[in-house]
Amino acid sequence: MNPTEIYDALAEIAAAPFDPNEFPFAFAEATDAAKAAISKLRGSTNKSDLPGGVLFNRKFHYAPALAGLTDVTLEQLRNSKKSKTSKPAILIATDGDTVAAEHPSSGDTLHCRFDEIGDNFGFFLPAAGKERYRAVEENPIDVKATGKLARLYDALITANPDWATEARRHEMNQLMMRLIFCMFAEDVGIFPDNQFSRLIFTHAGDRGEEAQATIIAAFRAMNLPKGKRDGLPFWTAELEYVNGGLFAGQIDAPRFDVVAFRYLREASGLNWREINPDIFGSMIQSVADPKQRSELGMHYTSVPNIMKVIGPLFLDDLDAQIHNAWDKPKGLQQVLDRLSGIRVFDPACGSGNFLVVSYRELRARETRVLKRLQDVTANTQAPLFSAIPITHFYGIEIADFAAETAKLALFIAEYQANAAFAEVFGRRPAALPLKDAANIRTGNALREDWERVCPPPADGQEVFIAGNPPFVGSNFQTEDQKCDRDLLFKAEFKSYKNLDYVAGWIYLAARYAEKISGVSFAFVTTNSVSQGRQVSTLWPRVLQNLEIKFAHSSFQWKNNAAANAAVICVIVGVAGKNSSTKRLFSDGIAAEAGAISPYLIPMSPVYVEGASPSLFDLPRMDYGSKPADGGNLVLSPEEMEEIVGEHADAQRFIRKYLGSQEVVRGQTRYCIWVSDQEAHDALEIPPLRKRIEAVRRFRQESKNPATIPTAATPHRFWFTGPAVQKHAILVPRVTSERRPYLPVEKVGADVISSDLNQVLYDAPDWCIALIASRLHLVWIATVCGKLKSDFRYSNTLGWNTFPVPKFTDAQLDALSASALNILKCRWSLYPKTIADLYDPEKMPDDLRAVHRENDELLETMYIGRPFRNDTERLEKLFKLYAARVKALGAKGGR
Repeated sequence: MNPTEIYDALAEIAAAPFDPNEFPFAFAEATDAAKAAISKLRGSTNKSDLPGGVLFNRKFHYAPALAGLTDVTLEQLRNSKKSKTSKPAILIATDGDTVAAEHPSSGDTLHCRFDEIGDNFGFFLPAAGKERYRAVEENPIDVKATGKLARLYDALITANPDWATEARRHEMNQLMMRLIFCMFAEDVGIFPDNQFSRLIFTHAGDRGEEAQATIIAAFRAMNLPKGKRDGLPFWTAELEYVNGGLFAGQIDAPRFDVVAFRYLREASGLNWREINPDIFGSMIQSVADPKQRSELGMHYTSVPNIMKVIGPLFLDDLDAQIHNAWDKPKGLQQVLDRLSGIRVFDPACGSGNFLVVSYRELRARETRVLKRLQDVTANTQAPLFSAIPITHFYGIEIADFAAETAKLALFIAEYQANAAFAEVFGRRPAALPLKDAANIRTGNALREDWERVCPPPADGQEVFIAGNPPFVGSNFQTEDQKCDRDLLFKAEFKSYKNLDYVAGWIYLAARYAEKISGVSFAFVTTNSVSQGRQVSTLWPRVLQNLEIKFAHSSFQWKNNAAANAAVICVIVGVAGKNSSTKRLFSDGIAAEAGAISPYLIPMSPVYVEGASPSLFDLPRMDYGSKPADGGNLVLSPEEMEEIVGEHADAQRFIRKYLGSQEVVRGQTRYCIWVSDQEAHDALEIPPLRKRIEAVRRFRQESKNPATIPTAATPHRFWFTGPAVQKHAILVPRVTSERRPYLPVEKVGADVISSDLNQVLYDAPDWCIALIASRLHLVWIATVCGKLKSDFRYSNTLGWNTFPVPKFTDAQLDALSASALNILKCRWSLYPKTIADLYDPEKMPDDLRAVHRENDELLETMYIGRPFRNDTERLEKLFKLYAARVKALGAKGGR
């Protein structure tokens, strides 16, 4: 169920007679519980310890309340032992008149009338396993409207299948936009009260049999001035003249059956005055795409996240200018002149959220400045109009319906801004006829000419490009998206196929900003564009003539789509080069910097590229061994014991096998490890022969051309690392960013490492001291890519580029001793695993102490003392890296 469906289901409960015994089961069904689970809940799975209570796993704990005692019952739910052990998402008590509910995890509470349950649906979303989103909760009219419109849309398509075709989709989208406009207009006073719905329902027939012809006539009339509507029904004469292109072009409508007509009546009955254009646009966008309805809000950028972009991009500077000019009429007029010259352009505008919020914020500042100018000049004459037209707002959107929605959302924002203007100055521009519309183009932004969409402004005017382009990694792009990428980058980039899709917007924005003065841009992107190989691929070209003006380091993406909870984003703002101070935001705190690197650290750009071998003569790091075996060469402990129990001679062909989870969590697995010389003997053992033959078949049937030839040697791993004489040092390729140090393990020659680890074969122990240092962690965190928020360790990009000074033999001996101290301390704490020991909240003091000693020892070798902070560490590392690359370049490479 999506949020609109949950709202409807809760509203039905609120409207029905209250039955304390049936309420919890109706509530479970309304919050998307399966019928089978509800059936069990009525019996064995209900473990509530309160009279009449129902505990539904981790979803909710309910108890009926005596009249007027819902707060008392809620307190009983809080103190319930079952609530504390089961940890339900919601506690809920009701007497049928009032409801008291709480989120135990946050302590947030809700007190409302029983008949308001539907309006407070957002509070109950956690019971359905969905993230609570306050903006939606606070404005249920948006969700009500979306639900009604979705049902209307579906009913019309059911009655008119041809309107679902590609050929008629644009007409269907226009129909919905025109209906939304009319319903909004008659509720806010643009039209006389209920004018549109009154005429439609008067002349469309009781069952909607004439609705098609009535709507067509009404729409045609609204595109013609009054007095010029010859040939149209007499009743259309009173309809307002709208103009503005909204009713221009082809006018048609589908046939309305009884169901569709009922949904039209229900949608018209809502109070559209309370509509929120910030989120409404994206919700309406979901109407035309049933796939989006299941992830309602997935493409919605919340207002706080939009403000993270447009605040430092242009609003903060405007606020500073307003503050400095507050008592200066001339300065205030200069602010107004600047506001009138600002253009905002979103080349991935979706349903217009960035443009709507930008327009609203600029209009609010204009009104404030106009009022202040009136006060300081004692001029009582009110201004006539705003100098910020919606024609100064530009967008590109690939989806036709979203583009139409963006235009409507901006019109609504303009009307609401004009209403706020009238509250201050007592007058506003006439709402009708519409004069202008936002410049929204339907098309592929990576193939459109941005200068044609948003023409270069006059001298002294500014263009701010802002948005949230699609999050698509290089491995997940469609063929069309890869084609976009090829057309865009092929001519100018030697290597580009590792770039995320969003890189296209960054590159085009940079080209636009290079050509046109007064242009700045900022995008919300996944954090991968500021990590790993993408940095050295993309940013040297982007920052050729520009620089990073501000940036937000990684933060978790949050909106009302639970599916997006794991997306880690950054915001990067770019402008022409100047000497002004830059701002770097982290966890909401801004720090000033003289420069910001594409790695989003406070320093001038230095680009780290993968290297082989090590630039600093460190021992070679390679991959672990990769089986490519269909699971046949790898054994669980139980499988190993079964084979050896039946065939003791199989023991010599079985080795301990460690991947990243085995290293970090102490798990145990084994593998079949057979050399070419031993293959004949191994095949004499039936369970080994069976598994080896299964490997042969798996590889023969593989679709990977590199795998098929290895079917000739099925007893061997697909890839095997170098032979180990004494020991190996294992570094998991992916590790949690929560740990204060990177995991590293030393194993004997009898252990086989999987390809989920990077491996130093027979390397000296001092390598462990480097890997286990804070210095190495901050380097890996900065220059290597991440998997979600976890560190992704790379041998070529992380280890082979890691800058080290020229160590003396005595220093290497000291580092080796320090590494052994770390290992001995860990061994003394056995059976605790690396996951246990390096939990930042539970790390043992003695282990912290040996790591701190290791850090101090290593860092003193760099600068004669420990570093003060990570910024100082990175400054030194990048300086050493840049010097080394320069020296190697001067010598002609390695």
